[in-house]
Amino acid sequence: MNLYILAALFIVVLVALVIFHLETKRFIVKTYTITSKKLPKAFHGTKIALVSDLHNVEYGKENQKLLEAIDKEKPEYILVAGDMLVAKAGEDFSAAIAFLKAISEKYPVYYSYGNHECRLKEKKVVYKDMAARYNQEVEKLPLFLLHNQNAEIKKGASSIRIYGLEIGMEYYYKFKPYKMTGMYLNKRLGKKNPEEFSILIAHNPYFFQAYAEWGADLVVSGHNHGGIAQVPFLGGLVDPNLRIFPKYDKGLFQEKDSQMVLSAGTGSHKPNFRAFNPPELSIIKLEMPNG
Repeated sequence: MNLYILAALFIVVLVALVIFHLETKRFIVKTYTITSKKLPKAFHGTKIALVSDLHNVEYGKENQKLLEAIDKEKPEYILVAGDMLVAKAGEDFSAAIAFLKAISEKYPVYYSYGNHECRLKEKKVVYKDMAARYNQEVEKLPLFLLHNQNAEIKKGASSIRIYGLEIGMEYYYKFKPYKMTGMYLNKRLGKKNPEEFSILIAHNPYFFQAYAEWGADLVVSGHNHGGIAQVPFLGGLVDPNLRIFPKYDKGLFQEKDSQMVLSAGTGSHKPNFRAFNPPELSIIKLEMPNG
């Protein structure tokens, strides 16, 4: 092949890689509207911010840009769907704690761990006391930390319930298609009241069908980083389990009466580039039909 052509191709690839890396340095605000006949009237119009997969990323000094974007949206609640830090031995997680502190001092925050937080707990030989130190810092904050637990949100005489799901690390293993059923969630979370509108914070979106079988009305997830690269007409390219063109990459999905908002991730982690797939702050609006 002509050397000029090779040089041109090299330059094109290099420029593309630089652009794709710069894609991780910004975020967008994406709004999703969730309509449910089970939603109590008092919660019609409720706005929720969803943050997932921040991975210690900072947008501006002390995440000022991200905090300003949240304030501009004026959410009533913030849901944190895990992976706020990076599970790496000796990694500094102060950026994650500082962000959680800033939002929990202004908003009710409901936080459920992702695979990076859970990995710290399960592999103490590798991470030593990192899990204990991180948990200690999180537990100092005025937020709701949901380890397979739930919390009720009340408005007057009406209420909805938020569940935080932590699953075993075997459900994150690569090349091992572990199955999950609604019964597994019953063991982890207990049975839910079918009449009560529920939000399930579940970091791994791969098991959306099981979440729907359990009865979640709204699932909020992350983990897949939007498939890293978005391919026209095909969607996300690859998920963390190395599935090509995964069924769930980012956006809004439906399974029977359950809906899932899957964030593209508010930050990034390895590989630290994105293509046509910027990080996002997800804003969820809850509405009644014809409300």
